[in-house]
Amino acid sequence: MATTDQMPETERAASASDAPQNRPEPIDIIIPCYRNAPLVKALFRSLERCGAELRRLRSRVLVVNDSPDDEDLGLVIERASAGFPVPFEVIRNERNLGFVKSVNRAFERSVAGGRDVLLLNSDTVVFEGAIEEIAAVGRLDPMIGFVSPRSNAATICSLPHVPRATDATPGQAYASFLAVSRHLPRYHYAPAVVGFCMFIKGEILAEFGFFDETYGHGYNEENDLIMRANRCGYRAALANHAFVYHADGASFALSEYPAGRQERLNSPVLESRYPEYYPSVARYTESAEYQAEKRLEALIPDSDGRLDLVFDLSMAGAYHCGTFEVAKRLLAQAAQDWRDRFQVHVLVSEQARTFHELDKIPGLQFVPPGTDRKFAIAIRPSQPFTQTALVGLSDLGVLNAYVMLDTIAYDCLYLNTPELAGVWSFVMRHADAVAYISEFVREQFHCRFRRRPGLKEVVAYPSMDMADYASPVPADPNGDYLLVIGNKFEHKRVAPTVRALAPALPARKIVVIGLQGDFGRNVVCYPSGNLSDSFMDGLYARAKVVIYPSVYEGFGIPVVKALSFRKPVFARPLPPIRELKSRMPEGANILLYSSTRELVRVLGEGLPEWTDERAPVTGGPCGWKEAAAKIRAMLEEALAEPGRGELLAGRIEALRQTGIGGFDDLVRRHNREIDDIHASWSWRITAPLRRMADLYLRIRDRRTPSK
Repeated sequence: MATTDQMPETERAASASDAPQNRPEPIDIIIPCYRNAPLVKALFRSLERCGAELRRLRSRVLVVNDSPDDEDLGLVIERASAGFPVPFEVIRNERNLGFVKSVNRAFERSVAGGRDVLLLNSDTVVFEGAIEEIAAVGRLDPMIGFVSPRSNAATICSLPHVPRATDATPGQAYASFLAVSRHLPRYHYAPAVVGFCMFIKGEILAEFGFFDETYGHGYNEENDLIMRANRCGYRAALANHAFVYHADGASFALSEYPAGRQERLNSPVLESRYPEYYPSVARYTESAEYQAEKRLEALIPDSDGRLDLVFDLSMAGAYHCGTFEVAKRLLAQAAQDWRDRFQVHVLVSEQARTFHELDKIPGLQFVPPGTDRKFAIAIRPSQPFTQTALVGLSDLGVLNAYVMLDTIAYDCLYLNTPELAGVWSFVMRHADAVAYISEFVREQFHCRFRRRPGLKEVVAYPSMDMADYASPVPADPNGDYLLVIGNKFEHKRVAPTVRALAPALPARKIVVIGLQGDFGRNVVCYPSGNLSDSFMDGLYARAKVVIYPSVYEGFGIPVVKALSFRKPVFARPLPPIRELKSRMPEGANILLYSSTRELVRVLGEGLPEWTDERAPVTGGPCGWKEAAAKIRAMLEEALAEPGRGELLAGRIEALRQTGIGGFDDLVRRHNREIDDIHASWSWRITAPLRRMADLYLRIRDRRTPSK
């Protein structure tokens, strides 16, 4: 056999790591038992299933029987000891000593044997892999002295924090834990852990002693030991990927010393000795990490495997615009195509809900602004403009997704606000997913803002399929006016276009959307926003040609809309307009012009007729269905990525440091805006109608079968 000096360096390192002096200490599994034989039996069965890992850890089970007169318990312990996969020893108290003294008897044996300890309540069920993971976390840092796993009912160790069913079986609780824990890092430092299942390094017990028997029959004795050691720097940690079920309170249920009484007696003792304890716990529960954990429950699917998803349309008003057009179309497609995976909700005011006829979209559920519900995913189908909007979406969903339409408000300085750069930078650094409505828009955002590594992105074009824009209003092939489409913003170039066209084409009737004022006898103006869909369709249908004079766009819905009515449309050669021209079979009817002067000259030579010429197109199908499918795929990819808890905690912490007065002021401002809505006259007067509508929708949803 080769000596150590003759071995290669890598082999010497491996040999050294396997040397007995470097191996982790063996572990004693200490189980104090008081009555409750059925619970103890379930615990032993769960430990037997963990036999392989117990052997790897060189474990020994020490059972302390603190109710020697309970024959049922004695029989369960005796039967478990026979053939147990690791050494099994019983410490039998001659009389009831209580939890603290019973555990201390076992501690003495563990310290004498130089062993680490895992203290287990008798009302627990251990899942495979948990003990090994707990021990591994305890050895990641020499200053970690105490470790607890996550559980269904164990105060700060609970995950999810609030179980969906308080009577959940161990298997159901474990399934909920798995849905959430994958999004957390391996461990968290915590001010304390919980004695229902607590790993303690043997060196802690050897140096700082055992549980203080001042705490009598239990409660806070483990916190006293943790604080004692912490004053010398030893830390407590939570093993986020280990799970031990806890039948909360069962270990105290048959005791003469109920938990509530013990807490009232022992908490003042702990506080007087360690005044830092309760403030430290309070800081921990207020931390971004803990607040993120609380929200992760939303990632647990329902019995059909579906998650709750919400579209945030809180910005929607009772008027029409391209933004709401895109949002409504995507919403309708998602409600139809995503039902197998998501329960689709909409956060929207009653006024906007009615105005945009969202009630007519089947498969939707509605929530009011100001709701305290949490969703797995919150989508804002348009870019945010205020810090309040960021707070609102962050508070709604574990995952935040945005549809970014254009960078116009950032680039046009008269539209740019002091907070806009910070808001959009925040989106690119802290969102989980971002969709853009064209390649051009994606490039523009990439040029202007840094993105976090791992941000999920997709380009999901609004529909270019004429069938998606079908209207009951028939197109008039003999249209007799020029239809100029835009709004009040300067980049739409409506006013300069009309001022040039009206005198140059005095015999031509010009109908203008997005303009008010007197521009000549041949000009009819309509302000944008308040015209109904049917009225707008009529304007398109009776036009001879459509003019879209905007010099800066992210897509160009009016262009596609005009083509759906078989109307030639004039537009500038913007990158997204060129994309439309190349990707649509009807693209030959998009006529490009570079300046208003050129437009006047071309129209003065005569108006074009619709052509059925079909040029080769680039790209595949591009309808609302394809757009919704791309966004869904992006969301699924984001959901599948582990570590969402850390991303969420980072987002919460960043929001706390954002804006005037910080996160709390933003939350208060957001809540004040919601309160103003609820206090408004229109909200109060429509309350009976809302209640009737909600009742109708609940009845309708129950009657509508799921696909």
